[in-house]
Parts: sequence; C-alpha cells; structure tokens
Amino acid sequence: MQWPVEGPFLRDQLLRLPGTEKPSAIDKQLAMGEVWLNLNGLQGDRVADHRFHGGPDRSVCHYPAEHYSHWRKLYPQLSAIGPAAFGENLSTLGLDERQVCIGDRFRWGDAVIEVSQPRSPCSNLDRRHSARGLARHMAKSGRTGWLYRTLEPGAIELGADLHLIEHPWPTASVLRVWRGFVNDDVNDIELAWLANLSPLASEYRTRFRQRLDSRRRQQDQAALF
Repeated sequence: MQWPVEGPFLRDQLLRLPGTEKPSAIDKQLAMGEVWLNLNGLQGDRVADHRFHGGPDRSVCHYPAEHYSHWRKLYPQLSAIGPAAFGENLSTLGLDERQVCIGDRFRWGDAVIEVSQPRSPCSNLDRRHSARGLARHMAKSGRTGWLYRTLEPGAIELGADLHLIEHPWPTASVLRVWRGFVNDDVNDIELAWLANLSPLASEYRTRFRQRLDSRRRQQDQAALF
C-alpha cells in the first residue's frame, strides 16, 4: 500500500514565536529539492529544543491532512491552515491515528522509517497560530499525529510516496497508545502491555512502567493495613 505525500517540510533557520523571545523551528517550509534523512532527522531541519524534538526516536513528524478541516471549524481564524501548519515533516490523506500502529515500517523515498510514538502536542502550537487551547484540544481529541525513527537513512525527493512495508503490531494503534498515556484509569493489564511494547519509544515505555510500579506499590501498602 502507498500514499501520496505532501512534503518533505523543514526549517533551516530558527524563528521567534509570535509574542515571545522563544526560538522555534515549527514553521516548516516545503523543500524544493532532494533532502537526506539520517538517524536524527532531515538534513537542514533545525531543532530548537533537543529535549522534546529530534533525535533517534523523533526523526520525522507526520500529521494527517484530513484533521485540518476539524481545526478550521473549531478555530475560524485558522481557515487557511494546511500541511506543515503544525510543524510536521510530511502529511498524507488516508492515514490516521486509528490505522497507523507503533512499529509500522514505511519506505519514504530511499529511507525506511518506523512509527515510534504519538506526537505530544505542546503550547508552541498555540503561540504560532494565536489559538489558545489548540494543543490541549489536540491532546484531548487524539488528533496528535505521530513520530518515526529512521531505520535506513536515504534521500527524499519532493512528493515521494509513502509505502507500507511492515505492519507487525496491528493492535498497537497510535491512538491506543496515546489514550493509555493521557488517561489515568488505564488498567494494570493495559499498562503492562504498553510498557512492554518493544517498538514504542523508550521514553513512553518508561513512563508506563513507572505508572504501573507506582500503582503496585500503593496496592501493596494498602494491603498492609
């Protein structure tokens, strides 16, 4: 299976977010020539804060283009938004968080990438678009997009299609993982499953393991009294 792609998008210079002195690379622009994708991301795509962006588990950001109609309705001032408006490196029609699973592998141009985690919305989205609550609404709705790790570096041409080559964890949807991450009422069995989901980024698996261990300590303490 394959999907046409809008992209690649990147930002080679940091810009100040509106109303702040904070530098950001969220304002991506379409690359007009071939771009190299390495283990840390697209060559030339700047990262302002390496704590939250870029690196081996976050080399590429993908956002579904069909979600933009939802945000245009919710925020009328965003009537012109489209692919790259949320800082993604690529966008498609026909793939969303319910279908795409952690561990899915795609060929994009000459590179092979693997879905590693949901994208965690942050307040930079609100600032860039002067849309208060945008990141919160994105998190609540599950329309987060997702991130990839690069398994095989390679060249990406403008408009290179995305080809699915492996779908090994068909129950590990991006939406399921995100719901587990943001909901406190996830049961122990689900938390254990998420903590042991091997292709999931280590940051997420650690958080799930910490929550499970904390819950079990509380249960053990309660059993003493």
